[in-house]
Amino acid sequence: MKNNKGQALVEFIIVLPILLLIIISIVDFGNIISKKYSLENDIDTISNLYMEEKYDEINEYASEKNISINYKKDNDLLVITLNKDVNVISPLISIVTGKTYKVSTEKSIYSE
Repeated sequence: MKNNKGQALVEFIIVLPILLLIIISIVDFGNIISKKYSLENDIDTISNLYMEEKYDEINEYASEKNISINYKKDNDLLVITLNKDVNVISPLISIVTGKTYKVSTEKSIYSE
């Protein structure tokens, strides 16, 4: 019978980098989803501040959260778009998206 003492260790060393890449990718993907939901909460806050005409507070809020805001007037609607960059550390996701992934969301509100 052969001596197979090192076989499990060699298999583990072969599988470990792949497993680590998958785990890091899952964490990165979770971070992107978390930032997206956070941005959706931020757009509610910013639209409420806009309706109350508190423009200085909007700028403070956006700079504090590192968010870029774009406004677009469309007839009686105002479309507010928020953008935020999320850093990606996973090699698997960065191949597709690059070093940063841009998360954005928009909301339309009635403006007179």
